[in-house]
Amino acid sequence: MATSYDLIAEDFLSDLAALSNLVQSAHNSGSSAKARVASVNSATLLLAATFEEFVRQLGRQFARDVVSRTIDPKKLPKKLTATAWKRTLENLARAKIDTGGTPLSLEHISADSRVKFDAVWAFLGGDISQDIYDSLIHNENNMRPSEINAVFSICDLPNICLKICDHEVMKNHFGEEDSGKVHGMFLTSLNDFMEMRNDIAHSLNAGSSAGPDKFYGYVSTFNAIALALATRLPDSLPRAEQLDG
Repeated sequence: MATSYDLIAEDFLSDLAALSNLVQSAHNSGSSAKARVASVNSATLLLAATFEEFVRQLGRQFARDVVSRTIDPKKLPKKLTATAWKRTLENLARAKIDTGGTPLSLEHISADSRVKFDAVWAFLGGDISQDIYDSLIHNENNMRPSEINAVFSICDLPNICLKICDHEVMKNHFGEEDSGKVHGMFLTSLNDFMEMRNDIAHSLNAGSSAGPDKFYGYVSTFNAIALALATRLPDSLPRAEQLDG
């Protein structure tokens, strides 16, 4: 039976296929060199953004599942409750109400802020039915391995990047049986991708573009990561009695 994590991964894999088709179409249609470069560059930026949202969706689902398995709200991970409070207040503080250029009325901003504050206030008071997950799961920087780990460490799950590297799909992708070596290769690959993404985002120089084969290679890496995460995350959930005991 498919889990929520499987369904999130399926959507992401569909996005990967669409981005690959975009690049392939540009390179098979006799497009100009500039058009081919633009297709890879734009697809790379979209790939990075799509991957970041994919990890955030998994993080929100994992947090929801951890909370739903907590019989006693006092047993929630301390980092989860502290982060929910901190990030909700930070988001409220970012509301643009003093520039005169915001398209939202003060009444709308006030009502929306009140809903978010009441939700986190009630959550900390023991009402774990409140939806506080959009504010809870957030990344400030590129979704490098350290950011991925940070998303799940909120729920007391340490080093998920290491945990997924013992999955067969990761070993097969990197052509290595030792999970420690797979982990090192995974870290290098993801960091290299994010460096490439940043080079493209900060330069209009065609020299910052990768070729289609390199792009497809990263797509294959993200495919393996998605499948491994979708398996390891539900296996890493605590039992309800562990949280209650």
